[in-house]
Amino acid sequence: MHPFFQDFKFFGFVHRGGDEAKTENTLEAFKYSSDLGFVFMETDVQATKDGHIVIFHDSSLKRMAGMNQAIKELTLDEVKSIELINGGKIPLLSEALENFPDLRFNIDIKTEEALEGSIRIIKEMNSFKRTCLASFSSSRLERIRKLAGPDACTSSGQMDIFKIMCRSIGIKSQETKGH
Repeated sequence: MHPFFQDFKFFGFVHRGGDEAKTENTLEAFKYSSDLGFVFMETDVQATKDGHIVIFHDSSLKRMAGMNQAIKELTLDEVKSIELINGGKIPLLSEALENFPDLRFNIDIKTEEALEGSIRIIKEMNSFKRTCLASFSSSRLERIRKLAGPDACTSSGQMDIFKIMCRSIGIKSQETKGH
């Protein structure tokens, strides 16, 4: 079993850090959910125009900040100046990992631009034991696994799930390659 899951009997994941009382994917949301006793946070990352990795889900800032722009169109300074509609700021991935050393983060790498930077941050912060890397894109997951190596915990992609389902009903398919 990967260290991400070791020593836990219950795996309650809080989607985007929780948004019931705090704005999703903010440090405040992670703290709120952590204070409730949750350890596993699902979150999303993207890269800014100048290559910084920030926590944000949507492809556009419209729903969360009322802006018709994307994270990838803005510099980190511009992103940091945004006040989200329901409060809070858009944090860096490194801020979440640094501020919450006891939490486990399931990180959906939303864009190709965020892939290498996310893995670099996780390596530099020695955080492979408390992160699981995810993507809905099977090809992106392959790149994640190649770049992160065997120490990384990775999710199953759509093709991985399809292959598992095929094998479960007796249809031969290749083994999945998750870590």
